[in-house]
Amino acid sequence: MPALTYAYGAVVAIGGMLGYLGRGSKASLGWGLLFGTILCFCGLRMKDRGPGVRGYPYAFALLCSVCLAALSSYRFIQTGKIWPLGILMVISVAMSFRYTAHFTVYNDLYEYGI
Repeated sequence: MPALTYAYGAVVAIGGMLGYLGRGSKASLGWGLLFGTILCFCGLRMKDRGPGVRGYPYAFALLCSVCLAALSSYRFIQTGKIWPLGILMVISVAMSFRYTAHFTVYNDLYEYGI
């Protein structure tokens, strides 16, 4: 799971940099680097499985992937462009399902009182 999260974070960060280089979008650069850094940090913390570290990296990664899925879906519907928004939407939805599956398989929701 950490390897997938590292790859996902790298794709998001590189996409933000490419958006800046291609269109000059500072927002794309900032948000891409922010979300990519958060996802890579979550991947780093996913390796630790001690008490108190069980679920929060997955919760933050799930939050980031849901945000990215929502934003890319909205922009994809507006523009209709498959590249890069449609691809990011598909990857973000897949990773959202993967992080959600972690909570159902490992039953980490008890830490959050859910």
